[in-house]
Amino acid sequence: MGLFETGAHSLAEQALDATWYKQRVINHNIANVDTPDFKAKTVNFDFILREAKCRCKYHGGIDHDDCHGYYGKSDEEPLKLSVITTYETNTNQILDGNNVDMEKEQMALADAQYQYDALIDYLNHNYSMIRKAINKN
Repeated sequence: MGLFETGAHSLAEQALDATWYKQRVINHNIANVDTPDFKAKTVNFDFILREAKCRCKYHGGIDHDDCHGYYGKSDEEPLKLSVITTYETNTNQILDGNNVDMEKEQMALADAQYQYDALIDYLNHNYSMIRKAINKN
């Protein structure tokens, strides 16, 4: 097993890709706020991330209510993060058929940016620990 082949590192990299994609979709929604008949899209990977977390061996097969049966399998298969993109149905359409809610999109963009920043901080912390360990020799 390589230095960067841990489940947590792999999951963090996949989450970075997913948050980048989420920001891209939100920016596309914002750019089309005045486009007639445009339907906003939503990116969701939180539920899948929770399932992946619950498959982690640290849960030791203990049944958690939010795990949906995906626990205790990390030795059998690597963690994979999937992204689900759907059309937004919880916002009202205006007369031209567009359903982009600017307040909602701006809040979602800020949330995605915080997620991305937290993941970058996590990876930077791991890399700094490795640098410190290398420099001690």
